[in-house]
Amino acid sequence: MVEVVGVDYRVGSKRILDGVTARFRRGRFNVILGPNGAGKSSLLKIATGLLKPSSGTVNYDGKAVGDFAPTELARRRAVLSQHVDLVFPLPVRDVVLMGRYPHYGRSPAARDVDIVERALEMVGMADRHEQHYPTLSGGEQQKVQLARVLAQIWSFDGPAEHKYLFLDEPTASLDIHYQIHLLDIARELLQHECTIVAILHDLNVAFHYGDTFFVLDDGKLALEADDAREISTELIEKVFRVTAHRLSDPESGEDIWRFTI
Repeated sequence: MVEVVGVDYRVGSKRILDGVTARFRRGRFNVILGPNGAGKSSLLKIATGLLKPSSGTVNYDGKAVGDFAPTELARRRAVLSQHVDLVFPLPVRDVVLMGRYPHYGRSPAARDVDIVERALEMVGMADRHEQHYPTLSGGEQQKVQLARVLAQIWSFDGPAEHKYLFLDEPTASLDIHYQIHLLDIARELLQHECTIVAILHDLNVAFHYGDTFFVLDDGKLALEADDAREISTELIEKVFRVTAHRLSDPESGEDIWRFTI
C-alpha cells in the first residue's frame, strides 16, 4: 500500500494541498478525481517521490519513500504522464529500453531486451519497434510510453515484489480507441502484483475502470470511496460546479453521468 499521511504542500504563500491523507489500496485501480487546480498532480507527484511535501509522510508498504535509493524506487514504481516529448529520431525499441535503465549497468542484458519486446507486444506495438518515435501518432506514442513504464517495473515472470504504476492523466489527449486500450492494459496489470493510481478527468471513464476513488477539492480530500455509488450527486455538483444527472445503462446496469452547467 502507498500511504500519503497528513500531507501539506505549499508554493510560496499558496497552499496546494492541505492535510491530505490517502491510502491507495494495494492491488486495486485507485482513481484521483477533482477539478483543475484541486491539487491532483501535486498529490500524485508527492506519492511517487518526485515532489517533496512541505509536511507529512509518504510510505510504500511501511517504508518511507525517502529511505529508498533512487534505483530501488525506480524499480518499484513508474509514472506515465499525459505526454512525453521526444524530438530525437530514436527507434521505438530504444525508447522502451529507457525503462530498463534502473536494472542494468553499462549495457542491457538479454533479459532486458526480452522484456522490451514483451512490453511492446503487450501494448500492440511490436511491429513498430524499428520506427522512429517522432513519426508515430499521438496515441501510438502514448502506447510506446506505456510500454516503457511497463518495462521499468516488469516482474511478471520474476519475484512477486509488488509494483506501483502511476498514471497522470494518461488519456487526456487520446481518442476513444486509445483510451480504452490503454486503460484495459492498466487493469490487466492488477493480475500481476501491481497497484494502479491514476488521475482521470472523464468521470464516466473513471467510474467504469476505477475500484477506489479519492475526490480532491481545493487541496483537501473531500471523499474517499471504495465504490463509485458512494459518490453522491451533491458532491459532484459542489466539487465540479455542474448540474449532474445519474442515469442507468439499460444493458449493463452501470451508472452513466450527464452534466450541464
